[in-house]
Amino acid sequence: MKIEDAVTAVTAEASALLSCLGQPVVAYHVTAIMREADLEHARQMQLALMRRSIEALVDDGLEDVAAERFASQFDGRVGSTWRLLHASDGVAH
Repeated sequence: MKIEDAVTAVTAEASALLSCLGQPVVAYHVTAIMREADLEHARQMQLALMRRSIEALVDDGLEDVAAERFASQFDGRVGSTWRLLHASDGVAH
């Protein structure tokens, strides 16, 4: 799996987030996370993106619970895709 494929996989079901933060912003952050080889640092970056995502979704009119649910699903896709990407690199994490 290539980073571009990973970003596409993660953002495929993120239309609500893409509309309020913008596709370039989301793609930039997801790409940075996917490029980060250190698991702990990638997770810190991921958590920061999730906080920003919840704030943006709430600002865009979503209720807190719905925003958190969406961000949790997005977080899961980011994490699982990161693990797939880095597992294919043969790097043990």
